[in-house]
Amino acid sequence: MTGDLIQLNHIALYVTNLERSIRFYEDILHMQAFGPVHLGSISTSGQLIGKAVSGGHGLLKGIIGGISSRAVKDQYTDIALLSSTGSGYDILLIQERHPDSDNTKSVDGKTIFGFSCTLSPSVDMEILGWDLHQAEANFEWGDPGLDGTVFTEDAQYHSLYVKDPEGRIIELKPDTENTKTGGFITSLDSIILHVTYPDISKKYYLEELHFRIDSDSGNKITGKRIISLTNQSGKRCVTLYGLTTPDGNPVQTGGYGLDHFALSGLEEKGEKNYPGLDLKMDPDTLQEKTNSSYIHDSDGYWIECCQYQE
Repeated sequence: MTGDLIQLNHIALYVTNLERSIRFYEDILHMQAFGPVHLGSISTSGQLIGKAVSGGHGLLKGIIGGISSRAVKDQYTDIALLSSTGSGYDILLIQERHPDSDNTKSVDGKTIFGFSCTLSPSVDMEILGWDLHQAEANFEWGDPGLDGTVFTEDAQYHSLYVKDPEGRIIELKPDTENTKTGGFITSLDSIILHVTYPDISKKYYLEELHFRIDSDSGNKITGKRIISLTNQSGKRCVTLYGLTTPDGNPVQTGGYGLDHFALSGLEEKGEKNYPGLDLKMDPDTLQEKTNSSYIHDSDGYWIECCQYQE
């Protein structure tokens, strides 16, 4: 286990309206969308059958290989890939429809609360808020109970928080170290997960994935418990977010919102076959080799363990 190298690789999210979500990620987060594509048009070898894919299909053809045997379900599933660099993907969007009515399923439940991205040093944080307002972004300002970020005059750096069409919170973080260059987003940093029993989840991530505790709110915030976890080098990767009702009972997690999330730098463990969407990168196309396996945590969230080799 190389715990200092573990980092968030990508997130697979369910959405209610795929076209609407694509517009959000293109217009607000300046990501490049590949798709949408209907999974029923893809063969088991990953080739597109009789249908062009809008927005360019090279990346899709490169990463989709050997989708698991879900022929019936695939007929009612559409996906799109979102990339901050144009090679590889950061977010997988999934839209499913009901077989009987053909109506799109609505996202519900408590799975992923949100995630954070680091912006390029070229992004001027002073005018970003106005630009996002002009693009009709929905804002969610810093919650001191969530991550300690508040807007004060004496703070040198501030994050901006926007909501995606499903109400998930996305933190846009300034690059305070100027370590990366690129377009708008340089990296996908961390994911915030709803958990039912924070202490059980914390134990799992510490013992099984060898994360470290960056902060733990304990009982300081009424009705909330927030535990921030980092890799061995101190980079935040996962935040556990537990809620309780006024009478002290835990709010149960679960629902239709998160398919899985992927962590790179993990040793191969768990299962090779995953019951959800199983997308592989093609080493001939993206110049990378992958050997993913899957585990699920104490709340039942599936984690893809990615291994990249030269």
